[in-house]
Amino acid sequence: MYKFLALIISLFLLSSGTHVFANGESEKFPKRKFYPQLNYIDTAKFANGLKNNRYSVIDVRDKTSFQALQVKSATNIFVKSKTFDQEILDFVEKNAKPLVIYCNGISCSKSYVASTKIIQLFKKHHIKTLVYTYDSGINAIAYAHNDMVLKNGENISESNPLIAIGTIKKHTLKPNDFEIFLSEHDSQDYALLDIRDKSEKNIYKLFMFQKQKNIVLSQRDKLITFLNKVKTDNKTLLVYDSSGRQINGLYELLKITGVKKWHYMEGGEYGYSKFAINSAGL
Repeated sequence: MYKFLALIISLFLLSSGTHVFANGESEKFPKRKFYPQLNYIDTAKFANGLKNNRYSVIDVRDKTSFQALQVKSATNIFVKSKTFDQEILDFVEKNAKPLVIYCNGISCSKSYVASTKIIQLFKKHHIKTLVYTYDSGINAIAYAHNDMVLKNGENISESNPLIAIGTIKKHTLKPNDFEIFLSEHDSQDYALLDIRDKSEKNIYKLFMFQKQKNIVLSQRDKLITFLNKVKTDNKTLLVYDSSGRQINGLYELLKITGVKKWHYMEGGEYGYSKFAINSAGL
C-alpha cells in the first residue's frame, strides 16, 4: 500500500513539474526560481548588518514561532494578518533602514510571499526603502550566530540552550521509519498531525489513508487543546511539516502540554517526496 502511495506521489511530483532534485543554488533554495524579482541576502551579510545596525528586520511568521525563536532586533508582522500592509507602512514610516524579511527558511514560503507583497506595496506608495529576503531563515542565523537571537525572549545560554538537540534527534524519524511506524501500529494508538501552512503544501495530504489533523502553529490555542487530548488519551504524537524546520515552535508547545511520546518526520514533505521517488525507483 505504501509503496503504491509512494509511486502515486512520485508521479504526481514529476507530472506537476515539481523538481525535487536540482543543481547548485536551485537545490539549496528550491523556491527562488518562483521569485526571481527578489533581492536575496546570505547569512554572512545579514549577520554583519545586524552587528553594525544597518537593517530593520521583519519576522513574518506567526506569533508562536516568533516567541519561540527570533532575531533580537526583529519586529513580528505576520504575513497573513489582515493588517499586514498597514503595519508595514507604519513600520517604515519610523524606520528608514533597508528591510530584511525572514521566516523559517529555505522551504518556507512566508518570506518570499511577504517580500513580494512589500515590494508591491512600496511601489504603490512610492517608497524607496530596499527590501532583502533572508530565505536561509531563523534557524540558519541562530546556529551561525546564537548571540543574535532570543529563545523564549531570553539570550541563549547553558540554562537556555538554542534547542535540546539530543532530545529532538531522539524523537526524529526518517520518512521511511515514520511510514513504518504508521503501518505497524494501530491507528487508535497514535495521533497524526500535519502542521503545514496551506501556502507551503505541494501535496494536499500526505498519508492519505490515515486519519489526521491539520493545525498550524499560528493556531496556538487549538494546537494546545489537541496536544492536551493526545496526552490525556495516552497516544503517540506523529508530526510532519513542509520541510522539517518548524521544530522550534512545536517543541515549546510539547513542553508546555507535557506530551512525552512523539515523533517528528525528518525533512517534512520535501524529505518524504524524495523518499517516495526513491521507493518508486524513479
